[in-house]
Amino acid sequence: MPKLTILLSNNNLDALYHALTLALSARALNWEVKVFVVSQAVALFLKSSKPKLDMPFFARLYVKFQMRRLKITDAEKMLDDAIKEGVEFYVDEAGLKVIGASKEDLKDGVKLSGSITFLTQARESEVVLSL
Repeated sequence: MPKLTILLSNNNLDALYHALTLALSARALNWEVKVFVVSQAVALFLKSSKPKLDMPFFARLYVKFQMRRLKITDAEKMLDDAIKEGVEFYVDEAGLKVIGASKEDLKDGVKLSGSITFLTQARESEVVLSL
């Protein structure tokens, strides 16, 4: 089975949305998918976080309106769907400590990992993407 490994280091909604779209598409093709979340992106995977578009208020409002009008699924629902479909999400333990969070603060289905786990998985993958 082909493997896709995604490294998500950007904490904006655009990067998260693209990572989730690629992950769900790969799962639809029956690929094994692992998403490693590092740096500032760790904050997107906390129970208390709500992903936001990184743009001015009115632009963000317009994009949200367009997404609803076009029936584009929001990132939170896509994340839930990805976990249900078998996409594995790993949050960098060091990044979690830097923002003052713990394993208990992570969304359900998200695991802790480190750089060795990412490097091992990346080496075994046919496709590795960084967003």
